[in-house]
Amino acid sequence: MQESSRIGRYVRMVARPGQGAALADTLLRVADGLRSAPGCELYLVNASADEADTVWVTEVWSDAEASDRALSGDLGEAGIGEVLALLAGPPELVDLTPLGGAGL
Repeated sequence: MQESSRIGRYVRMVARPGQGAALADTLLRVADGLRSAPGCELYLVNASADEADTVWVTEVWSDAEASDRALSGDLGEAGIGEVLALLAGPPELVDLTPLGGAGL
């Protein structure tokens, strides 16, 4: 297995009741802002199939510094405050080490 500095993350966010679509739209605007962020290899916004107010984000970054730099800075049209205002509670994070596969 080849060692990589890539990092991955699954982020589960639960919106305030009835705000799932607004949260997804806001995160899609965040994704647009990250398209040109150095080191962002994947920022995929997913709607939960069975929980209307739950949104998952799948992230892959070239390294931890790229993730920290991008997510602590300007996220484009949508800011982190706008995302946090829609959440019912703190996001759940699962940090990963990507090993490879189709699409990477």
